[in-house]
Amino acid sequence: MEHIVSLFLFLGLAVWEDYHVQKISNFLNFTALISAVLYQLGQKGALGIFEALFQAGVVILILFPLYVFHIFGAGDIKLLGVAAAFLSWQLTLQALLAGMYLSLIPIFVSFFGREKKLAKKISMSGPILGGILLVLCKEGCI
Repeated sequence: MEHIVSLFLFLGLAVWEDYHVQKISNFLNFTALISAVLYQLGQKGALGIFEALFQAGVVILILFPLYVFHIFGAGDIKLLGVAAAFLSWQLTLQALLAGMYLSLIPIFVSFFGREKKLAKKISMSGPILGGILLVLCKEGCI
């Protein structure tokens, strides 16, 4: 349970930073990754280090083309990698799909609002946090 609290602490900081600065810092992502690795080390020993880094690496490699084609920012991809280090790559990819559905909310709000125009850029850290929350609730972790 403490790893979920740590994950949501880092996700909350990332959302705040993303909405205020339009960027998720490498320092925040690196600190969160170190926290995930240390948690996994405490849970599974030396194998936990490898597992955490492997989970993060799988997500980053799978999602890297989305960065190349400017669909996601690098900070979002790294944030999802950190989530995978805490959870697993399978849960993280499910959370990404849920987050993509949640990202439709600001699109509809901006389109049906007064100005009737689509948002140019959506900060994805909020929908990512929401997607992780939904997936963890579905899995019974929260």
